[in-house]
Amino acid sequence: MTDSPTGNTRQPASNSVLTWLMRDSTRGGTIAALLDGLCRRLDTDLAPIQYGRLDVHALHPLVAESSFEWRRDTGRVVEIPRFHMGLPFAGGPSAQPKATPEKELRRIRLADDAGTPDDPAITALAEAGAADYLACPVVCGDGQRHRIAWASDAAGGLSDREIAALTSVAEALAGPLETLVTRQTAGVLLETYLGKRSGARVLAGEIHRGSGETINAVLWLSDLRGFTALSEQLPSDETIDLLNAHFERLVGPIKAFHGEVLKFIGDGLLAIFPIEDGNSAGAAAAALKAVRAARAGMAALAAERKAAGRAAPDFGVALTIGDVVYGNIGAPDRLDFTVIGPTVNAASRMEPLCKALDCPVLTSSAFASAAEAGGNAMTSLGRHALRGIDDPLELFTLPEFATPRPAS
Repeated sequence: MTDSPTGNTRQPASNSVLTWLMRDSTRGGTIAALLDGLCRRLDTDLAPIQYGRLDVHALHPLVAESSFEWRRDTGRVVEIPRFHMGLPFAGGPSAQPKATPEKELRRIRLADDAGTPDDPAITALAEAGAADYLACPVVCGDGQRHRIAWASDAAGGLSDREIAALTSVAEALAGPLETLVTRQTAGVLLETYLGKRSGARVLAGEIHRGSGETINAVLWLSDLRGFTALSEQLPSDETIDLLNAHFERLVGPIKAFHGEVLKFIGDGLLAIFPIEDGNSAGAAAAALKAVRAARAGMAALAAERKAAGRAAPDFGVALTIGDVVYGNIGAPDRLDFTVIGPTVNAASRMEPLCKALDCPVLTSSAFASAAEAGGNAMTSLGRHALRGIDDPLELFTLPEFATPRPAS
């Protein structure tokens, strides 16, 4: 490789960039901030850089890999995810990064080659005035291989010294990138398995048994009716598919209306809608919106399954409201971040009555009062004995489910 004149007065200044990578590059806290800071410094101190792209593998239930793209003309970074199961990139085919970062350095002199027919993204860079393209592997200490790529509009392309400097930068990028990816992965996994609120608290250091607080919340407890008998008839893969389809139609509405799923218990689901600033009517209204949206989703799923000749079970949900103890419970070295208390106990006793009363939605009187305060009509189903609770409790439901029907 021979030096190519760059037509500019910049001198390779990789030392200053390397110092920034080692000392300050993770202070922005995100991969986007890392790429932005790096490309700006390279463009100022090393060589004209008009475009940078960082392809990063992800440990995420939805995203397999993300491309972070920086452009000098916009001065910002855009994230383009590639999803699992062959779902398309948000940025379209022209922006689609490769699923597996290239293992070796790749250099394309765009001024000579004008891009390649099989890579529309690189062709687009050439059309935008890029004269040189360089892609380098970023190999982290944990064995993950990512990739950094730059496009330069320097007249005549990049020199050998600039190529060498950029290669050194790519090697030095591994440390800070691994730090940010690890931090991001920890947050994603905690939110995936514990929920956003619980995950954030654990990540903030609340990891000791007994730590927690009493909060006021609406509590949702539901399960799939008839699932036990159905699971004995279905193959295991069909059972899992049914559970996943069911939970998908519940979790989406719960999250959309500011609830948080705490755990899945077999075919059951436990969630809370925290009451903010004493607005119990708002939390109750949000929970009811989530219930109605979830039931609409389950009705659509039932229609699909029936059309395919498959069983389509319904679900029952109990809604209560009150104080719950929210925090770490378990053994010293194996904890669960969950809720306990009389409000939880009441919901667990109420939910089985959804089947006995043939009513898919049951609420406590306290929940019904909060819902009615927010303009939601509720209908009493009378007083009912609950297992383990001395006095019968008055139960309520939504008006559309109030017509008495024989128990199933």
